[in-house]
Amino acid sequence: METTSNDSFNAAMAPESERPQFLKILCILSFVASGLLILVFALGTMSLAISGDMIEESWSKVVETNPAFENIEPAEFFHAVGMLCLYSLIANVFSLIGVIMMWRLDKIGFFIYAVAELSTNFFSLDLDMGGAEKSYGGMIFFIIIDLIFIGMYFMNLKYMNKNTNNTFIQSGS
Repeated sequence: METTSNDSFNAAMAPESERPQFLKILCILSFVASGLLILVFALGTMSLAISGDMIEESWSKVVETNPAFENIEPAEFFHAVGMLCLYSLIANVFSLIGVIMMWRLDKIGFFIYAVAELSTNFFSLDLDMGGAEKSYGGMIFFIIIDLIFIGMYFMNLKYMNKNTNNTFIQSGS
């Protein structure tokens, strides 16, 4: 009876599994990337608050720089960009939550990260560029980068086995 109690106590007091160096590096890279993207998309979301007068003032300079934007309605364009940034901001917050969970060796963080990262690549498909042809090269590049990171995290999935049940249950007596 005594050994059962000691064995279960020792199992409950066992140190958490060590995070591999490769997983640390992946998480740190993902922390930096998610942080920068959250900052960029938070700034981009501010385009939703731009007034119509300010848009009209600056749109002529935009058209001078890029004549392909000549047939685009400026207010609709800024609204579409703002919504794209808002959706991407939310997805990157979820991605960061997934990375934090993987840092803590929670396996569910991998799935949150994978869904959030892959979903961000498809938000720009709805962006109307006034009939201009879209280039999918950038989207394919980022999908490949995301798949590489997801694959590297998948290789470390075996280390993400944090026991979320921290209760100590004594049986008997």
